[in-house]
Amino acid sequence: MSTLVVLGAADGSLSTYRTAGALGYRTICVDRSPTAPGVRLADEFLPLSTRDTDAIAAALAGRDDLAGALAPSTDIALPTLLALTERLGLPVTMTREAAGASLDKRHFRRVCEELGFPVYRWRAVTGATDWEWRGPAVVKPADAQSGRGVTRCADESMLATAVATARGLSYGGGVVVEDEVTGTHCGCECVLSDGEVAFLALTERTLSPPPRAVTTAHLMPADVPARTRSAVVTMVERLCARLRYRTGPLNLDLVVARDGEPYLIEMGARTSGNGLDELVRHCHGVDTIAASVAAAVRAPVTVTPHAPRPTLWQALSSDRAGRLTAVHGLPSALAMPEVVAVRLFAEPGDEVRAHDNVANKLGYAVLTAPTTAGLRTAAERLARTLVFEVAPMASPA
Repeated sequence: MSTLVVLGAADGSLSTYRTAGALGYRTICVDRSPTAPGVRLADEFLPLSTRDTDAIAAALAGRDDLAGALAPSTDIALPTLLALTERLGLPVTMTREAAGASLDKRHFRRVCEELGFPVYRWRAVTGATDWEWRGPAVVKPADAQSGRGVTRCADESMLATAVATARGLSYGGGVVVEDEVTGTHCGCECVLSDGEVAFLALTERTLSPPPRAVTTAHLMPADVPARTRSAVVTMVERLCARLRYRTGPLNLDLVVARDGEPYLIEMGARTSGNGLDELVRHCHGVDTIAASVAAAVRAPVTVTPHAPRPTLWQALSSDRAGRLTAVHGLPSALAMPEVVAVRLFAEPGDEVRAHDNVANKLGYAVLTAPTTAGLRTAAERLARTLVFEVAPMASPA
C-alpha cells in the first residue's frame, strides 16, 4: 500500500487523513504535538516539527512506500513540503515562489502590484509612526495565519497597541499595516490543473465585529457579479503562472468592492482548513481534498461540479475564555434537516479560549437548504439550539 506524508495534525487536517484513508493510502503524520487531533487518524506518527526538514527527511530516508506529501491547512509547512519532496524524490508540486507568497503577506502584496492587480495602500512597519493615517486600517503579522494578531483599527489611537500585538505573534517579527477595503469579504477555494483553474468557488465571509477580524461564517455560493468571478479566475491563473504553481489546491481571501472590483488580500497554496472542504462538497459536489491528494501523487486532477446548493459553514465558539462545562442541544441540532455536519473539537472539562482567531473555535457546523433565506433562518435556529456553557476558570490559590 502506498503511503502519504502529511505535514501537520491540527483540526484543519482531519479531512485529509480521512480522505487519504478512503482512497487507499496509509498516512504518516508529522507534528510535534502527540495530542494534535490528526495523530489518532494516522497510521504512523513522527513527533517532529513540520519546520524541521532535516529531521523529517532523515526519519523517512530509505523508504520505498512513499507516494507523495501534503501540507494541508498550514502555510508554515510549505517550504518543508517543497524541500522534502525534492530530497525524497516525490512528486514536487510546490514552488519556492508559491510558498513565499503564502507565507509572507509583504511578498504577496508585491506580486499583486507587479501583476497590475487592483491594489490598496499598505506598508511594512516597525512602529505606528511609520503609517500615515488616512482612515480605518488593518494591522497584521506579516507571516501568521488563522487571523492571529489581526486588528481592525477604527482610529489612529489603536495603532501602537495593534502593531505591538502583531509583532508578538509574527514568526519573524514583521508587521503590515494596510488601508481597510470596504465591500464583501470573500473566501476563494480553487483547484489548479496544469496551470488552469479547474474549479473555483467564492464564499461570502462573515467577520467578527472590529477590532477583531475572525471569520465566523462562510456562505456559498457568494452573491457577486458574474464579471467579478470571471475576473478572479483570470487573476488566479496569472498569479499562479507568476508563482510557477501549476497543479494543486489554492485558497485566497479577497474583498469585492462596491463597484464589483476584486482586491486580493492573501493566499495559501494549499487546502483550506476549518471544514471548508465540506462546505465545497455540499455546495458544488467537488472534493478539494481528493483533488489535493491526486496532485500530490501526480495523478490526474478531475473535478465535476454540480449546480450550487446554498450551503453555510458556521463557527461554533465562545466569546469568553474559561472551562467548557456542558454542551446543550446537540441531538436536537443534529436532527435539524438543514444540518449536514456538526464537528466539535472540545468536550466538557476542556479549557477554551475566546474566539479571537480561527483556531480558538469549539467546532463548526455545515448547513444546506434550497434557498439562502431558508439557510439563514436555519442558522439562527441552530444558534438557539446548540448552546455551550463556559464557566470562568478558578483562580490559583
